[in-house]
Amino acid sequence: MFPKDMLSLEDFSRDALEDIFQRAAYFKQKDPDNFTSLKGKNIALSFWEPSTRTRLSFEMAVHKLGGKVVRVTPELSSEQKGESIDDTVKTLQSIGADALIFRHSTPGLFNRVGSLVDIPLISGGEGCYRHPTQALLDIFTLREKGIDLAGKQVIMVGDILHSRVARSHFYTFPLFGAGLTLVGPPSLLPQELVPSRVDYSYHLEDVLPGGDIIYLLRVQRERQEKGLIPSLSEYAALYGLNEERMSLLKQDACLMHPGPVNQGIEISAAVIKTMEQFYPDRILFQDQVQNGVFVRMAVLDLLLAGRSG
Repeated sequence: MFPKDMLSLEDFSRDALEDIFQRAAYFKQKDPDNFTSLKGKNIALSFWEPSTRTRLSFEMAVHKLGGKVVRVTPELSSEQKGESIDDTVKTLQSIGADALIFRHSTPGLFNRVGSLVDIPLISGGEGCYRHPTQALLDIFTLREKGIDLAGKQVIMVGDILHSRVARSHFYTFPLFGAGLTLVGPPSLLPQELVPSRVDYSYHLEDVLPGGDIIYLLRVQRERQEKGLIPSLSEYAALYGLNEERMSLLKQDACLMHPGPVNQGIEISAAVIKTMEQFYPDRILFQDQVQNGVFVRMAVLDLLLAGRSG
C-alpha cells in the first residue's frame, strides 16, 4: 500500500493517507516517549536549506518512536571536498542509515536520489516542488477540529510561484473534497501554474467572503528574483490580511499558515492578537506546529515499521 519513499502525496492513495491520519491520531492520544517501532534504527536528517519547524518536529518524531537521529550538516559534509549528493546518500546507506529525511533547494533532485538507495527517502521540502508532510499535517489539523473538507472552500494567498506547500495542496485539498482558490499578484501566480481543478484570482477582497479556510503563505524573500513584487509594503497593502479584510471573513472561517509568519506582510499583528484573544479555535498556526510531530511520527512508523510498535 505504501511506496518506499514519500516525495509526493500523489504517489499515495486516499486510503493510505487515511492510515497516516489514523496513526497520527493514535500517537497524539497516547503521546508518551516510549514507543519502540524505531528502536535500533538510525534516521539520517540532511537539511540543505534553513528549517526550524520541520527539522525539529522530525527529530522529535524519531525520538518519540525510539530511534536515533544522525544529523548530516551540509557545511561540514564532504561536499566541500567535491563529493556529490549522490555519493553522500549512498554513504549514509552504507554506514547503516535506515531512512533519510532530506530537504534541498533543487526541485527534481529527490526522484534520482531515491532511486540510488534502498532505504526510504522522506521529503522535508523539495525546492519549490513539494512539501508532503506539511500538507498532511494541515489536513490532519483541520479534521481534528471537526472540519469536514467536503464542500469547503480554501483560499490560499501569497507566493504561489515559489510555494512547495501550495503544490502539495493542489492534490490534497481537492482529494478530500475541498474547493481551492489561489490568490496573489500576477508575478507570483502565473496562470500556467494553476491546475485545471483549481480556481484563481488576483483580487483578495473578491474571494475572501466565500472562504471557509484562509491559508496564508509566507512571502519567500530568499527565493524572490528582483522585481517580482514592487515592495513588501505594497504586497501587504494588496494581499495582507489586515483588520479591514478580517471583517470580510465568514464568522467561522479558520486561518492557517505553514510558518514562519511574517507579521505585517501576510497578516497584521492586530489580526493575530484579535484572533488569539477572541477566536483561538479559528487561528490554527500553533495547532499545525504541534500536529507536525504526530503526523511525522505516523509517516516514519508506517514507512519503516508497518503498524507494529
